[in-house]
Amino acid sequence: MKSEALEALRCHPLFAALPAAELAAVLDLPEVLAFARGETLFRQGDEARRLYVIVRGRVELQIERLDRPPEVLAQLVAGESVGADALLPAGRHAATAIVAEPAEVAVIAAHRLVARLDQEFDLALIMLAEMAGSLRGQVKEITELKLQSTSERLASYLAALAGDCCGRAVVRLPCEKRLLADRLGMEPATLSRAFAKLRDWGVETGRGDRVDIADVGALRKLSESLATDGDGDTP
Repeated sequence: MKSEALEALRCHPLFAALPAAELAAVLDLPEVLAFARGETLFRQGDEARRLYVIVRGRVELQIERLDRPPEVLAQLVAGESVGADALLPAGRHAATAIVAEPAEVAVIAAHRLVARLDQEFDLALIMLAEMAGSLRGQVKEITELKLQSTSERLASYLAALAGDCCGRAVVRLPCEKRLLADRLGMEPATLSRAFAKLRDWGVETGRGDRVDIADVGALRKLSESLATDGDGDTP
């Protein structure tokens, strides 16, 4: 299990600069934890003592609100980290991390990593730069979502799943449609209407995770035209 944890850290940009011996030194005990679907890594407001790197599975990051359902901030998969609040003095988790698919995570003891960063200023700068880049990416993504109509959000998302493909493609949704609706900032019923609108442009979906796209290039152009014209949908 320890070898899996070390391999996960070596592949993560935040920890790639650490020598192997030092990677082992920042791991907590146990080094790897397994979680079933629905279990919680930590809750919003909990004291933050550990940082996690996902070895396998999927973790959902949520903001809990008193008067409304939780808002999904991110769907995190293998190779991504969660719990960076633990690196802050007296840090508390700003969100709740719930396991969306059975997961294994490498566990980093925050106090050990912080002590190492205190000794290596250059390493601290590298980690700060990586964290800042990740934050900029999240802010950019959230901003773009707020400016897009619901049909445009879905069209852009499906086109991104198809990667470099320009013609016909079959993509698999990485999560349940309920979670996808949260991810795209809309209600499940609104997501269904968005899929129905895209059917006229060759997008077909069933009950499973499979989505058939007749022409990915046309779908990309469609998302651009919707950005210009707007389609009137609201979440």
